Amino acid sequence: MERRNRNLKTTKPLQTAILRIHLFGEGKILQRIAVLFFFLIFFLPALSFGREFYLSYTYPGSLGYFSLKPSEKKAEVIVKTEKGKILRFKGFYPKIFFAIPYDSGKFVDVYLKVNGKTLCRKRIIVAKKRFRISRIWVKERKITKKILERIKRERKILTKILSTVSPKIYRETFMRKPLRKLVITTPFGAKRIINGKKRSIHWGTDFKAPKGEPVFAVLSGKVAYAGSMFFTGNTVIIDHGLGIHTLYAHLSKINVKKGEFVKAGKVIGRVGSTGRSTGPHLHFGVYVGTERVDPMIALKSRF
Repeated sequence: MERRNRNLKTTKPLQTAILRIHLFGEGKILQRIAVLFFFLIFFLPALSFGREFYLSYTYPGSLGYFSLKPSEKKAEVIVKTEKGKILRFKGFYPKIFFAIPYDSGKFVDVYLKVNGKTLCRKRIIVAKKRFRISRIWVKERKITKKILERIKRERKILTKILSTVSPKIYRETFMRKPLRKLVITTPFGAKRIINGKKRSIHWGTDFKAPKGEPVFAVLSGKVAYAGSMFFTGNTVIIDHGLGIHTLYAHLSKINVKKGEFVKAGKVIGRVGSTGRSTGPHLHFGVYVGTERVDPMIALKSRF
């Protein structure tokens, strides 16, 4: 018995080394330390505040959120881009969403403020992404004073709707597809050249589909707009709560009314070519507040 105890004393360093090899794997100690360091730097700040931080991707047009507590009534996320642009996002329990803007530069700093106090700050390195050039030809329409007034009026309506932050309405975790089959013709962020002239960025995703194809609500929500607009034709906008809105444009038919509650998967309209359009398709837009989100990223994101 005594001999056994002596052996334990003389071999303790060896036992410690064996234990380390068993725990970490021979030759992998430094790798495990690096992983632990990465976890402490990037994940511990969010955990230390007892809240979840989620970011779908780090591309321009990506969305993310912080979880909130029931007692946190006034919450705000501030996003500062490398170029100095500042965006503010309002939210309610249980989540406050934000978006990485299209023209953010190499990085954005994200701040979570609750009741006026900054609780968390994160610097996000924005991934590089090349946006294609989209050339289309449409029949020119003379922009009269009356039409210009209509365009301005509709922009104000759109801004007012998108600026509204309602309590959470949707129940789903992920978005459903707006069409049975998604065939992209023009992606988010494409630089538009219309009739040979440089125009604005394409702030949604265009999906090719035959006229009359059913269009579905991607999340449950309340219809905030159902009517005609100059550029987008027959348009439906759904408020899903927490500052999340989706837009469905160029419809041939609208099947819902303003103020109506719709469940995810409900047919809200039919594919068409109304407004400024070259043929039957669905223009699908996703917004966090007034900031545009890449719809293809949103369709892969957690809500």
